[in-house]
Amino acid sequence: MDWNQRKAVIAAVLLGGMLLVWIAGEVFACTTAVISGSATASGRPLLWKNRDRSIEDQEVVYFNDGLYPYVTITNAGDSIEAWGGANSTGFAIEDANNWNTTDPAGPDDDGTIIKLALQTCVTVDDFQDILDSTSIAGHTEPAIFGVIDAFGGAAMFETFVDSYVRYDADDPEDAPLGVLVRSNWSYAGSTQGRLGVFRHNRSKDFIEAAVEGDSLDLMYMLQTVMRDLHPETGFNPYPLPTQTQFGSLPLGWTSTYGAICRRLSVSGLVVEGILPGEDPLLTTCWIIPMAEQYGVALPFWVAAGLTPEKVNGDSTAPLSDEGLRIKAFAQHADWFHDSLDTYILYDGLGGGLHTTTFPLEEYVVARTNDSLDLWRSQGIVPAASMSSLSSELADSVYAVLSQWPRPGDSMLPPKPIGDLTIAIEEGVGLILNWSAVTENTHDLPLQGVEYSIWRYSEYPAAGSEIFLDRITETVFTIPENEISDSAFFEVRVEI
Repeated sequence: MDWNQRKAVIAAVLLGGMLLVWIAGEVFACTTAVISGSATASGRPLLWKNRDRSIEDQEVVYFNDGLYPYVTITNAGDSIEAWGGANSTGFAIEDANNWNTTDPAGPDDDGTIIKLALQTCVTVDDFQDILDSTSIAGHTEPAIFGVIDAFGGAAMFETFVDSYVRYDADDPEDAPLGVLVRSNWSYAGSTQGRLGVFRHNRSKDFIEAAVEGDSLDLMYMLQTVMRDLHPETGFNPYPLPTQTQFGSLPLGWTSTYGAICRRLSVSGLVVEGILPGEDPLLTTCWIIPMAEQYGVALPFWVAAGLTPEKVNGDSTAPLSDEGLRIKAFAQHADWFHDSLDTYILYDGLGGGLHTTTFPLEEYVVARTNDSLDLWRSQGIVPAASMSSLSSELADSVYAVLSQWPRPGDSMLPPKPIGDLTIAIEEGVGLILNWSAVTENTHDLPLQGVEYSIWRYSEYPAAGSEIFLDRITETVFTIPENEISDSAFFEVRVEI
């Protein structure tokens, strides 16, 4: 075979100097839980949802367009659907798609059902009445709804096209530990088509372990359960930053495919209910209005009568925008589908985003709990104070996130190689050439950059790569006698 023929079969599969290793279909999904007050450290019920969706712009909005006013998480600019929140009676709701049932007959209706419930419901039984009526016409998007109320009600409803099944968190047969967990398959549905089994099992294990240890609280839900990165592939990314290489991803990267918190996780909600006798208006919606890994949970109350501008902008919410900006650092490689650079979260040197955001979130929760304790003890619902506190905390979080990263905040990944060229020189071999990478993804200078060269004998697959060399130069030659009829090459930036 001469060199002209070799040109037709020698291929370099390089996308910005990195290799395509993971492609998977997107399915909209969520992970949820209804937790009875009997299972929590505070005695107050919790309602949790990780929202998985391709619509990344999220807002927290106050509405007064029904029988009761309410606060909900929505897609930016959407006033027709709601995706989880609480109303002035202390009724709260969230949902997840139910995929192991008959195919939906039409467009989504779960978001409109949630909105109707927030507008009209006081109790769990009121919501059941809604399902009785909507089952007659048929559910076009069968869903699994989690609900709590101010009277101790806590239940999960698995809906099908024209029916539903109810599970109560205080029923020892339905929930022996007072915990109901769902991802995107119903217990009463088919054994086929169960989506999110790993997310369901891992969430359930986390939550029930905390219940048995009398330690289940808001912070545990926010920082341990909601943000868990363990993928369903079996790869364990912990402790962060990941020091075990996942396939041919760069060191520090992990797949998040099937994880509780993954690339499609666009917002997080934990509603903390009340104790018997407390004012329903003290029900608190803790919401991360952005991809959960890159934000901070903030408190919202219906009594405040509004939500801050930082979470409810003219077109998109400023905090959601900041979350997406930071997400671009951590999940910047589109060709690494559903993966994340864990060095962004913890850099192994005392820096990283979570060394800033987790302490900030702990401060936000502690500050809010101090106020809630005061309001509970005095038996008051100070609307102005609630509004002021929400705005102050949202502004503080925005001020921190909008300035991140600063030099030293994180070991940010280098910019990708964007101009790799391949030349064939007869009698010499295959020559790879590229420009030096001198900056990271935030335009800050890099030092000590090296490049590793890898070869694949067949279409690149994790585990099939062969390491060739690690160099500081920006040119590399593969001798003619070392090139097979077809080959794939990759150049990785190393720091």
